[in-house]
Amino acid sequence: MDAHARAHASELRSRLSDGRIGTWQTVLFGLTGGLIPCPAAITVFLLCLHLGQLTLGITLVSAFSIGLALTLVGIGIAASLGMGALMSRSSRMDRVMTYAPWISAALIAAVGVFIIWSGYSHLGELGHSHDGTH
Repeated sequence: MDAHARAHASELRSRLSDGRIGTWQTVLFGLTGGLIPCPAAITVFLLCLHLGQLTLGITLVSAFSIGLALTLVGIGIAASLGMGALMSRSSRMDRVMTYAPWISAALIAAVGVFIIWSGYSHLGELGHSHDGTH
């Protein structure tokens, strides 16, 4: 990271050091995350430009970005409220949260193994036609 990026990272660390994230921080994270166009949105915009439909491209990318921003804000608020409710009702959540990264990693690994198995099982089907001949 360059000095500029380190300064921003340091500022974020100091603002979030107490572990609490406010509603406005959640809203701003969601809005900034949603307003940055992803490669798919840029592709749609370029296709619209190629077709001579500038306003359609701007409309589609704006709608996509606003929708993503609202989704991120909604998920952030729901997660914040949900975690607050869980933490106030259960002292076991501290123990569960210490294992959450391991549980998440195991879940992602299981999905990966399933995808590999599914792809491998379909490889045999590629060599056979539907009438049973090779």
